[in-house]
Order: sequence, then C-alpha cells, then structure tokens
Amino acid sequence: MEFRVIDRKNLDIPAWEKLTATSSFFHSHQWVDTCVGGLSPGAHGEFLCGYENGHLVAGMPAVITKIFGMKSFYSMPYGTYGEVVMAEGAGGAQRDEFYVHLVKYLKKGRFSRIAITDFDRNFSRLSEPFLSHSESFTHIINLNGDGPHLPPDKSIDRHIRAGLKADTRIVEISTRDHVKEFYNIYEMTEKRHGSIRPLYSKHFFNSILKHLGGTDILYWKSLMYNDRMVGSGIKFIYHDTLFSWQMVSDYEYRHLKPNHVLMFDAIQAGNKAGIKKINLGSSPIYAHSLIDYKERWGGEKVEYDTYISDSWLRRLLSSK
Repeated sequence: MEFRVIDRKNLDIPAWEKLTATSSFFHSHQWVDTCVGGLSPGAHGEFLCGYENGHLVAGMPAVITKIFGMKSFYSMPYGTYGEVVMAEGAGGAQRDEFYVHLVKYLKKGRFSRIAITDFDRNFSRLSEPFLSHSESFTHIINLNGDGPHLPPDKSIDRHIRAGLKADTRIVEISTRDHVKEFYNIYEMTEKRHGSIRPLYSKHFFNSILKHLGGTDILYWKSLMYNDRMVGSGIKFIYHDTLFSWQMVSDYEYRHLKPNHVLMFDAIQAGNKAGIKKINLGSSPIYAHSLIDYKERWGGEKVEYDTYISDSWLRRLLSSK
C-alpha cells in the first residue's frame, strides 16, 4: 500500500466522496472544511490516504491545530467520528497495513495531543501503548420505513402538538445575525448545564453557516416566538442518517417545547430525504435528563471508542 498525506487543496474530491459515500458525515471533506474554518487561525486539514494500483482504498480525515507551539491531531475535532474508512471490498489485511503507516505518521508528527474517535470500533485492532482508550455512547433511532417515526413515549406526541399549537414559527438560520441570536441561547444553555465556558466559539458556528449553508447537508432551524428565537437545532443529513448535532433552548420559554418541535420538524425533513436512522448525539454519562429525553424518542444506546494521547507537557498544562 502506498501511504500519502494529502492537504485539502490537492485532494481528489470525487475519489474521497466515493470512499466516504456510505460513512459518517464527519468523514466528509465538507466537515473538515468547516472545522478548519471554525478553528482557524492555526488549523489545517489533512487526508491520510492509502492507495493500491493508483486507487484510493483507505482514508482517514484529520484536522491539525497548532497553538502556543503545540501541535494536535484530531480525527475528528470535538469527538466527531474519524478513524479509517475502507473502500468497498477492502479487507482486514489492508486495514492493518494502513494502521502500520498511520502509527509511523503519528509518532513522527510529534503531536502534543492525538484524539481519534472510532464509531465502528475497528481501531481496537491496533494496540499501541501511547494511546489510551475510553468509551463514549450515543443514542440511535433505527427507522423501519413504514411511515413517520412514532416515539414510544406518548408524552412526546403531546409535547409536539402543544408546541405546534403555540403562536410560533420555524425559520431557517441563514445570516450572521441569526447565528448571533443562536449563540446567545447556546451560551445560556451551556451555563444551565454547568459549563464554565462554552465549548464552541461563535466563529465556529459562523463557519458551519459559511461552508454548509444552502446545501442539502445542513438542516439548521430555529423556533421563533414574537420575533424572538426561543430554540434552535443543528442537524446534518448525510447518506442515510440524520445527525442531531446541537440543540439549544431558552429555558424561560420551555413551555413552548422548542426541542420537541424542532426535532419533529427535522425528522420529517429527514424522512423526505430517505434517512434510515437518526443519530441523537453523544451524552455525558451524568446527563440523566438528556439521556432520558433521547430514550423517550426511541433512541437506543450505542457505544463507541475514543483514543487519546497527550504529551507530558500537555498533561502538565491541563493539570494547572
């Protein structure tokens, strides 16, 4: 196998899209562009590619960041799915050969942090002591294709109907002013959940709008009440999956059930696009109300793997 590290401007887009056509949205070049834009300055995308007879048979997307002289490797940032994607028909031997090249690349790169999120749990084939393993989980709704999804908890239907009866309207997030309103609610939501500071910057959300706005991938809606945004949700529709990536709401207007209304609206859009499953996103193990919300919609817990390696300097700085 020939192993190449390719930057974004030299990437063969049709070949990469063919390779990742049935994988996660987070493997796409669009998500790499979004993350690079949202984390810049100091970020760039790399595509680790394996070729046989000139054909792309394996690939791994990555975003490389550099701050205060420390370089980090993410596949992909913020715990979104990375790991290697294999071409149809490729076998375990080819995956193992790709891993050999990958380990050499990671060790040579002298990264202060390496973070790899493996949803399909294939990376466990690679046993490297410099990578520490932990488990995360998401909730997934598998659709049967027989009409609209009916949540098993009947209270969900009541909440949706109550929200739809209210004097509200659903609008698309399409301007930087919309993002500003969204970010105000996002900050409130983060504080309500006990976060010391928001995980994402406003710049990152503007990058989502810049790179994905107007595409069939992004489904970013908000619920408005008296010209005030009371809730919003960022969803991605890719291949056969609707990814519910970020949901925020104004607690003062919780009686309007913005999360329920926007989820219902997104599922309807996903059904029209032919989705077969809904990924409700990861949850912290202590977020009992969030987990309960997802299970009430019919989400089933699915575990996946994360791998982290921090340099001694990175560990020292994070302990202070």
